[in-house]
Amino acid sequence: MKAHKIINVIEILVLGIIIAGLFTFAKVCGSMGGMAGPCHKTKAVALIASIILILVSVVQIVLNNEKVNIVIAVIQSVGGAVIALIPGVIAPVCKMKSMHCYVYTRPFLIILGIVLVGIGIVDILILLKKK
Repeated sequence: MKAHKIINVIEILVLGIIIAGLFTFAKVCGSMGGMAGPCHKTKAVALIASIILILVSVVQIVLNNEKVNIVIAVIQSVGGAVIALIPGVIAPVCKMKSMHCYVYTRPFLIILGIVLVGIGIVDILILLKKK
């Protein structure tokens, strides 16, 4: 049970890094002549997904039901995949390869989304091993 809780704390930390990164070094572009660029939607969707996954992780830490925890771990893995898909498919950043959002935000979300999928898979394996 201890490893399972540690995995969830690590997931919360990674999600916190996503949120902090979107407001600091991986921020999206500023206003483009009075209109918001497509990357602003990317940031909003990534923030919402991260906050939801943090809440799910907190719920999983509190719960002790193994079956529910496995379902939540699968949801966390899918959530990591969603975060990885946000900048390219769900809410794409602009296509200009010289823009800050394309160079920093896009790979940042993809890499940390993949990390979250890996953490979710490890969590699932830990929970299944207990059975």
